Amino acid sequence: MREKVYSDKKGTKRSSTRSSVDRISNRKPPGRQSYGADEGDVSKLAKKLKSSASKDDIEVDCAFGYRFVNFIHVFTTLSEILVCKKCAGSVTFTESNIRGLGFKIVVKCKQCEITTIESSPLINRAYDINRRITFAMRLIGIGMQGINKFCAFMCLPNSVYQKAYDDIVKCIATGTEAVKSVVLRDAVEEEKKISEEYGQNEGLSVSGDGSWRKRGFSSLFGFASLIGWYTGKVLDILVKSKYCKECEHWEKKKDTAEYEEWQSLHENNCHVNHSGSAGKMEPDAVVEMFSRSEDAYEVRYAFYIGDGDSKTFKSIQDAKPYDDFSVTKKECIGHVQKRMGTRLRNLKKGAKNLGGRGKLTGKLIDELSIYYGLAIRRNTDSIQNMRKEIYATLYHKISTDENPQHDRCPEGEESWCSWQRAKASNNLQMHSHKPAMTKEVFDAVEPIYKDLTNEDLLSRCLGGFTQNANESLNAVVWSIAPKSVASGKLIVDIATGIAVITYNNGFQGLLHVMNTIQLKINTRLYDYAIDVDKHRVKAANRSESINRKEARKDRTAFRKETQQHHEHVEGQLYGAGSAE
Repeated sequence: MREKVYSDKKGTKRSSTRSSVDRISNRKPPGRQSYGADEGDVSKLAKKLKSSASKDDIEVDCAFGYRFVNFIHVFTTLSEILVCKKCAGSVTFTESNIRGLGFKIVVKCKQCEITTIESSPLINRAYDINRRITFAMRLIGIGMQGINKFCAFMCLPNSVYQKAYDDIVKCIATGTEAVKSVVLRDAVEEEKKISEEYGQNEGLSVSGDGSWRKRGFSSLFGFASLIGWYTGKVLDILVKSKYCKECEHWEKKKDTAEYEEWQSLHENNCHVNHSGSAGKMEPDAVVEMFSRSEDAYEVRYAFYIGDGDSKTFKSIQDAKPYDDFSVTKKECIGHVQKRMGTRLRNLKKGAKNLGGRGKLTGKLIDELSIYYGLAIRRNTDSIQNMRKEIYATLYHKISTDENPQHDRCPEGEESWCSWQRAKASNNLQMHSHKPAMTKEVFDAVEPIYKDLTNEDLLSRCLGGFTQNANESLNAVVWSIAPKSVASGKLIVDIATGIAVITYNNGFQGLLHVMNTIQLKINTRLYDYAIDVDKHRVKAANRSESINRKEARKDRTAFRKETQQHHEHVEGQLYGAGSAE
């Protein structure tokens, strides 16, 4: 109906500016439904969670659960309709002994003794509900201030006092650490078994990466992780801290007998475990994890998959964690691809008259970077083929109808090269090249290609390794301990522990944490954990399917094309000095 209404309307004359609008604005972005999804388990997550399916029975209490009730409304009504069973007198209800969200319900009648009922089960004389809400809120990255805000707007009592909250956090940290240790050990054993099946007996292949709580290099907290290549599971993780709140508090009393006594007791519990710059946290943490692998797990890490953003691998070489046994470096293909983009953007900034329409545009830089990365990914078993296809993508961009340069492009109807596909189907007469890269741009970028196709770099790309798993883990950690909210090392410890457990074993792993800290599990919680893991697997399979990947590429290309069109029409609207 709507199409009919609009089709009857007359168009308006466009301005001269809009007359140059590309047909992009009339195109619809590719939709998810235009591509089907592949069937079966195609994602690493699906395989990982399948191998981690817990065989231990989780004790489920079907009768356990909580409800929100209006105390005055409910119990005033009850007092009007109930009488005491012993004396048949009227009954009243009040509350006492309020501790956070837990309290005692006091039942009174005129003649009988007072009866009290705990509103929540007790765990070592503390209310279950306070520990439960602290743990639940921690899972979504909310601390004490957030809990108090939630309670205020829900017209609930304030949560526990700071000291009680700190005690609960310590309890959660202890329980999380206990489960995390078991999860890590199981992951190492699984990685070791699969590595041996692949004939890799000298040691494990691990990807390593670090992350900081604060952007820049002034962070007080950071962590590094090692993830097994074959299982995709976290094998080890280490939090680094330059700050301890207790030390800061006692610094004022330094050089006193009281300080000396405190220091002797605090030394083993101090949160500071790093000295030096924040940038040094990643190398130090990775070296420490390498150094303890034999004692902790009886394994060696023979291959290290890392990026070129830090001197982590050099630190491993200098530390010699396995004496005469040397660790081999493998490059993360994603970061190698980023080098191409960075080099090209720097070239555009530094060279005069190289940018602008028809030259080294942002779109062309993106294309060259993506093609460079794809050429490496498609030829991870041969340096020669890798280099050949990298240069094929470069010469493909300077090809014209008069001078096609597709000799290096793969042949056949399945080739990524449209000219080679047309040749294979005898349709070259119908093929037309897109506008080619100018010779000026080609001469400028060729040295970069020469530098980024050297033997040493490409040899480290063999195998097609990435750090994507580490980057994904980093995101999970900071969703539990958000960078926008201040917190100490203990919270980062909990966040890394929960992240490892859910990353390796799914949400079902959290049920073991709850068992450890004595929180009951009911049917609703158990079913929720199972359903979340199923949904994650389904979403991961859908995302990893070839058809969905093609859809994402098309949508991304469409967005970039549209954005560049808008920038060309509108000009620069934001930037340093743009208002002048």
